[in-house]
Amino acid sequence: MDLNLMQRAYEIAKNGIGFTSPNPCVGALIEKGGIVVAESWHKVAGGPHAEVNAINELMKKSFVRSMEIDKTLFQNATLYVTLEPCCFHGKTPACTDLLLKAGFKKICIGTKDPNKKVNGKGIGILKKHGIEVEILEDKNLIEKLTELNQPFFKFVKCGMPYVILKAGISLDGKIATAKGESKWITSEISRNDAKNIRSKCDAVIVGGGTVKKDNPELGATEKYKNKKLLRVIIDQNLSVSLDAKVFRDENVFVACTDLASKKRKEEFKKNGIKFKSFGKKEISIKKLLLYLGAHGILSVFVEGGSIVFGKLYDSFLKEKNVLDKIIFYIAPKIIGGKNALPVIGGDGIDKLKNIHTLKNFISEKSGDDIKISGVFNVY
Repeated sequence: MDLNLMQRAYEIAKNGIGFTSPNPCVGALIEKGGIVVAESWHKVAGGPHAEVNAINELMKKSFVRSMEIDKTLFQNATLYVTLEPCCFHGKTPACTDLLLKAGFKKICIGTKDPNKKVNGKGIGILKKHGIEVEILEDKNLIEKLTELNQPFFKFVKCGMPYVILKAGISLDGKIATAKGESKWITSEISRNDAKNIRSKCDAVIVGGGTVKKDNPELGATEKYKNKKLLRVIIDQNLSVSLDAKVFRDENVFVACTDLASKKRKEEFKKNGIKFKSFGKKEISIKKLLLYLGAHGILSVFVEGGSIVFGKLYDSFLKEKNVLDKIIFYIAPKIIGGKNALPVIGGDGIDKLKNIHTLKNFISEKSGDDIKISGVFNVY
């Protein structure tokens, strides 16, 4: 296996970030005679997979107009693909069928697909039909490919979306003054970076207090601006004003409790706003995440406020897979004051021996701020 070519396939796969859910991001290229003759990626859920796109690209370059595979194009050719080819019919046919028709001499695969419908079965089918299959062994590249599809890997293993907690904070860990002022603690560069990461996710979660105070739009930006980013509001009593910007269209969902009055429920129903109770008095974060996962949400971006962060972190202390990644933008500013709002509310830990340390810790500049990120879980 040429590691440079698998690295290239990985770079190609990243083009699909933010567009392929609930499918994984996958890149593929075809090498023949030491030359890359075609490359592509999985571009959208429900559309052709990366392998199919690469094959079609080569046929297009070769001016093959027939829908039938021209095997002469793939004789002595090697396919590099970042994820094991699927072997079942879903929204698209099984990729293994097409690969067998093409007649590749060898297929290099980055990582196995943990989906129980695949998980080595695709590799087995290819080998059974005489195709040489090589699985990537380079640890550094495997780590990159694994990181690329953490939302997909987590979902197929436990049915819940990948959860990112993001906050913009002062040097002393505050997200607002004692009077509630928070605009703006971090730089515009940091805020734009956070919006870009949010846009790559399937859903964004905020608390009702954040909606009342900031009236945010919570939309996707730049090249993602047309995607349907689900806005999830945690509001125990359904107390948020229906005139808030988050209710501008139907792509919104409210998580509440049984405390919500019949009157408010009727008002939400009348306005076509979807809601559901996830507890009698307190919202169960795990039940909410399982619900979102069951509705095709593979990644969520949690960005406010202190109460929601606290609920999420306290839930994480009980069940580790409800929170996966932290992103903090830390401004070189001190707010001070015991009544200023801390970034993480809730109960927290009582003993340092119970603390959880982030893995894959990264610190980098973000305008005038420092961007800190790390993960609790690797799937």
